[in-house]
Amino acid sequence: MYFTTIATLVASLALTSALPLSPPLNTASLTFHGAAGAQYTLSVPLDGSTTSTNNALSISSISTDGFDVQNNCRIHAVDYTPALVQGPPNTWQVGPPQTIIDISCTSGGSPSGQVISIELDGAADAKYFISVPLGGGPVYTNNALSISQVRSTYNIPNCKFDTVDYTPVFVQIASGVWNMGPPQTVRSVSCPA
Repeated sequence: MYFTTIATLVASLALTSALPLSPPLNTASLTFHGAAGAQYTLSVPLDGSTTSTNNALSISSISTDGFDVQNNCRIHAVDYTPALVQGPPNTWQVGPPQTIIDISCTSGGSPSGQVISIELDGAADAKYFISVPLGGGPVYTNNALSISQVRSTYNIPNCKFDTVDYTPVFVQIASGVWNMGPPQTVRSVSCPA
């Protein structure tokens, strides 16, 4: 009986010691690329918390294992928020190249309800995409690219575009395609339900 009690006590202690003390943290591995093959990799939590890079390397691109940096991360750089343009698969070009001070990312979960996709086009085939929940708050673009054309199956003139200069005017030139004037950086977009 003494042996059974000790064996039960040891088994209980072993099980409670094996339990994790905190839930696992969901992270994304981001590799920051500079000139001449210089790079560093960070594991960034996907909870919106800020991760300092602690690295002065001037960054020209960011690559991942499939995580969408452009739509799910906010970047703080030495000069101003860089434009992120998707290049090769899972790689975003940083323009202009500069030192990244810190980055924060979320898992990219969409709010419940209908979400539309909007393509924002600039010069020389540069473009990016955002997903906007209908009836939700503004979606920040985190992109300094000057936009001259917008594509979506949604009626774009119904959306509110927060831009760096003037309130934009939209002229539909084809089904689902609007020219935006004057061309300028879009800070955020919100659309009614």
